[in-house]
Amino acid sequence: MLSKRVLKFLAITYLPILRFLEKLHLHYYRQNYPIGFIKGRDINKAKGLLIKKGYEKDIFAWKDPGEIISMRKMDGDLFNYHIRIFNDGEVRGHYEYASESKPLKHIFESCFIPKKSYFRALLRKYLVK
Repeated sequence: MLSKRVLKFLAITYLPILRFLEKLHLHYYRQNYPIGFIKGRDINKAKGLLIKKGYEKDIFAWKDPGEIISMRKMDGDLFNYHIRIFNDGEVRGHYEYASESKPLKHIFESCFIPKKSYFRALLRKYLVK
């Protein structure tokens, strides 16, 4: 796992660049990999479950339009599971390079792997059938 010094450096350097690129509308859409929908009242319960399963707020991610929750779970030092929940209840998620491990590959989405069955199993209790 990365040290706190490295994470602090990334927060100081990487985050402002990412937010600047968003303002240039380099990223202005919902990323692919839809999982399903959660009823509004269950969104916070689903967030609680994600936290219990080791997910944390993903501060190093693009902000998609309508996104209200963006969380990730590291898988080693190189990859993470990334999940987003939107204000209309839609859930999207994928497996990708972690920002800390491969910042440029992360920004340019060079390794996105669908994990629909993984996320559907994880959130089965909250997803609308």
